[in-house]
Amino acid sequence: MKLFICNRTIENQEVKSLIDDLLKVSENAFAIQRETEHSDNWKNIVEQKMNESDFIVFAIGKETFQSDQLKWEYAKAKQLNKQIVGIKLKETTEDSILFCQGFQVFDNAQQSFKYLTKTYEDDRKLKFEQYKMMVSSTEKVTESRMKVNNLFFTITSSILSVGFVLGKTFGFTIAATIGMFVLTLLSFVVSFFWERLIDSYGKLNTGKFKVIDKIEKQLRTNMFEDEWKILTEEINYEPNTQTETKVITYFRTFIIIVGVLELIYLGYLLYQLIPMCNL
Repeated sequence: MKLFICNRTIENQEVKSLIDDLLKVSENAFAIQRETEHSDNWKNIVEQKMNESDFIVFAIGKETFQSDQLKWEYAKAKQLNKQIVGIKLKETTEDSILFCQGFQVFDNAQQSFKYLTKTYEDDRKLKFEQYKMMVSSTEKVTESRMKVNNLFFTITSSILSVGFVLGKTFGFTIAATIGMFVLTLLSFVVSFFWERLIDSYGKLNTGKFKVIDKIEKQLRTNMFEDEWKILTEEINYEPNTQTETKVITYFRTFIIIVGVLELIYLGYLLYQLIPMCNL
């Protein structure tokens, strides 16, 4: 469990004793992080360490939240949606306590230990359930993609088949050929809706895997990240969206060829009428 300690510089000595108490009661199960160096990019360093931590612990002393740095750290912890707790120092004031109404405040390290441990375990259980839900939802998206592919392939193929049946039924006359071309044009337009939906499903899954990756990092595991590296860097895996888009492109090319042949045949039929019009 990682804790990031926030405190005023003038209270460093007392905070050092607090950290010793935290390590003692946790039997060194806590990993303590702090930022004591003042630099131009201290905000970036603090944010990075907060992101890596499970809890943000504020050492509550005298006039703690009158410090602009502590106010910024509190706002950043809330922005990052981090669990925040406070532990009182010897000279804690009422004003400092009143500022802490949004989170738990404890009298000492021993008192905070039970809360931190239980909250950490409950939080991991919740994150694991969220992880399973997100993985399950990506599988449902994949199933939906397969259904969309089957549906649109059936629709476009059926439109082309209806066009051919229409032409054959009416003897491939001019009117029948025009009807065939209109249906072919319709299947061409439908293919763009097909491609757009596949692209939408791809973006949806990308968003889901980013959330999964974020939860994995919080759970201290990287299964999907490792799998993706193996797929892309070792075996040249091609994402499903690219493969499906290529299939749609090939099918659209076939539709274009059919449409061009229909236009050529229509031109041939019209050409045959020219001598008749000149008589």
